[in-house]
Amino acid sequence: MRQAMGTVYGDIGTSVLYTTMEITRETILLKNASSAEASLLVAAGGDLVTRNEALGGLSLVFWALVYLTVKYDLMIMRADHRGEGGEFALWSLLKGYTGRVFGFTFLTFLVVCAGGMLAADGVITPPISMLGAFEPLGETWSVIATLACLWVLFKVQYRGTSKVGGLFGWFMICIWFPWIALKGIEWVFRSPEVFLAVNPYYAIQFLMQFPWIGGLVILGLVVLAITGGEAKYADIGHFSTSHNQPIAEGRSIEPRCSGRVPVMMSWFTIVLPCLLLCYAAQVGYILNQGVPPRAATFYAITHQFGVESVDHIILIIDLIIAAIAAFIASQAVITGLFSIMKQAIAQGFMPRCRVFYTSVEGEGQVYLPAVNWALFLGCIVVVLAFRSAGNLAAAYGIAVTATMGITTIMFGSVAYYRWKWTKLKVAFILTPILAIDLVFFGSNLLKLASGGYFPILIASALIIIMTQWRWGRAMLGKAFYEFGVREGKKIEWLIALRDMLDDIELSIKENLPSARMLVQGRRRLVENDRAAVFLVSRPIQTKEDYVPVVLRVFLKKYGVLPSYVVFLHVNVESIAFVKRKDRFTVLKLANDIDSVAVNYGYMEQPDVRKALRELQMQGRIHIAADRWIIEVGEEDIIVAPELPWYKRFRIGLFSWILRLSTPAHKYLGLNYDAAVSKEVIPVVFDATGARIALPELEIVSTQK
Repeated sequence: MRQAMGTVYGDIGTSVLYTTMEITRETILLKNASSAEASLLVAAGGDLVTRNEALGGLSLVFWALVYLTVKYDLMIMRADHRGEGGEFALWSLLKGYTGRVFGFTFLTFLVVCAGGMLAADGVITPPISMLGAFEPLGETWSVIATLACLWVLFKVQYRGTSKVGGLFGWFMICIWFPWIALKGIEWVFRSPEVFLAVNPYYAIQFLMQFPWIGGLVILGLVVLAITGGEAKYADIGHFSTSHNQPIAEGRSIEPRCSGRVPVMMSWFTIVLPCLLLCYAAQVGYILNQGVPPRAATFYAITHQFGVESVDHIILIIDLIIAAIAAFIASQAVITGLFSIMKQAIAQGFMPRCRVFYTSVEGEGQVYLPAVNWALFLGCIVVVLAFRSAGNLAAAYGIAVTATMGITTIMFGSVAYYRWKWTKLKVAFILTPILAIDLVFFGSNLLKLASGGYFPILIASALIIIMTQWRWGRAMLGKAFYEFGVREGKKIEWLIALRDMLDDIELSIKENLPSARMLVQGRRRLVENDRAAVFLVSRPIQTKEDYVPVVLRVFLKKYGVLPSYVVFLHVNVESIAFVKRKDRFTVLKLANDIDSVAVNYGYMEQPDVRKALRELQMQGRIHIAADRWIIEVGEEDIIVAPELPWYKRFRIGLFSWILRLSTPAHKYLGLNYDAAVSKEVIPVVFDATGARIALPELEIVSTQK
C-alpha cells in the first residue's frame, strides 16, 4: 500500500494543483466576450463566478471521480494477465479466445494506439505537474526548477519501483494527502453548501448555460481531475506479491495476489477522500471569498494567520510540499510506461531493449534505460516549448482519454470472448462507460490546434514504429518459415550427414590429415575438431524439427561441419530464480549433436559461457575446454531496387529500427569476442515478399 501511494497516485493526487484553477479560468473566459478583458479579471480575482457555477464545476469533478472509481476499481482492474495490467495485458488475455488466429486485427491496432498514447501522456504529465507546483515562482524560475527536478527524477529510476515508490509513499501517506485534507477542512466548514455538489443537477445546469462547444471545453478541463487514472491499471504489475519472501537464489516464487489489492485499498481509504475534501475546499473558498488572483485556488485555501512573516513562511512550506508532490506525481506514469513497454517488447510490438528487473517480489518491477532517458528528453522539450501549466493544459487530456476509451473496448472484448459474458451484458454495462469516454475524448479534441497536436505527434511516431516493427518481424518470420520449414532440412538430415561423414575416410591436400569430407563436383564439406554452439530462438526437441537457418548459413559459408554441435535455447521464466535442478534440459539428438535449453528467472542475468562450462563439468555435454565457438544469427535487410519508393521507404524504416534494436544475443547478455561469431542471414524484400537469399546446400557422397 505504501509503494502504491508513491508510485500510482502521485499524478492524480496532484491534480488538485491545477484542475479547479483551470475550470474557473475557463468559466470566466467563456462568460466574457473579450479574452483580453477576461485575462485581466482572472489576474485580479474577485466575485467572478456565481454560486451555481462554482458548485457545477465541483459536481463535474465529483462525478468524474465516481466514474473513474466504478470503471477501474470495480471492473477494469479485475482483468490482469499474470498480475500485469494495461492494454497489452488485455491483448494477451484475448489471444486464442477470438475463434481464430489473433493477428493484426482492429483490436491489435487499438492496442498499438493505446501504447503510443500512454507514452505521449508520459511526456506531458511530469512537466504539467511540476510547472503547476512552481507557478507562484513566476515563469522563468518555474521552468528552471522543473528542469532540475526532472533530472533528479529520471536519474533515480534505476533503483527500481519498490525503492523509489517506497520512499515516495511515506511522503504521500504522511504529508501530502493529510496536508491537502487539512487545508480543506476549514473552508468546507465555512461553506458547507459544497456538499450540494453531490447532486448532478448542478453539473448539468452548469454545462447547459454555455453553448455546446463551451460545455465540451469545460469537460475537457474536468478530465484533468482524472488524469493518472489509467496508471492505476497499468501499474498493478508492480505490486503483485509472492509467497516466498525474501527470495534466495535457487528458490522459485509463485504469484500470490494481483497488485490491484493495495492499489484499491489506497484509493478508497486515503486518496479519494482527501481529493474530494481538497476540491470541495477550493470551491468553498470561491463561495466565501470569491476567485483569488490568477484563480490559484489551491494556494489560496492555505490558512492565513494575518502576520505577514508567518504567512510568508507558510506559503513557502506550502510551495515546497506541492513541489515534492508534483515530483512524485511523475512516478506513476513513468512506472506505468515501463510496464507497458516491457509487455510490448515481450509480445513483439516494440524493438528489443535492455530490461532490468529491480525486485525479486514481482516480475512487473522493471527499469528500461532506453525508455527512461527517451522520456526524459521528451519532457525537457515539453517544458521548454510550453513553459507553464496553463499553456500545457491545452495539450493534456487527448492521450489520456483516447487510452481510456481503448481500455473500455479491450475490456469488453475480454469479457465477451474470455469470460463468456453475453452481448447484452457487455452492452448494458460498458455502453454508458464508453459513451463517457467518447464525450471526454471529443471534448479534448477541441484543444487540437492550441496544443493538443503535440501528444498526437508523439503517439503517431510511436504507432508508426510499433506497426512497422510488427509488420517487419512478421515478414521475417514468414521468410524464415518458407526457408526453414517448407524448403528446409530436418534434424534427421543433419544426423544422416554426420553419419555419412563418419563412414567416409578421405585424405585431402590442404594439410588436414584428420579431416573427413563429402564431395559433390567441386564442392567439399569437411569436418573439423571444433565444437559449435548455435543460439536458437526455439528449443529443438525432436529429430522432426528443422535445422536452424544459422547452421545452414554456417555450412554454406565455411563448408565445415563441426565435430560437435549444440543447439542452445535460452528461456526466461516468470519467476525470480530458477532452481538449480531445473536449470538445464539436455536432449541428445544423435552422436555429437545435442539440444540444450537453459532456464533463467527474470532476476537472473543469462550467461551462456557459464552455462556451457557447468554442463561440461556435469558431463552432460562433451566439449573440450574452451574449444567451442558460439554462433549467432543476425538479419541483413536487402531491398530490391525495382520496388516503388513508398515500399522501399517502409522497408528502409524497418531496417533502421532493426539496427537500433538490441540483438538477441546481447539482449541475453552475450557480447562479441573471439569465441562469438555472427552469421549474417541475407533477407531480400522484393515484389513477392521477403525471402532468405541463401542457395540450397545439396551435398552427396561421391563414394560408391
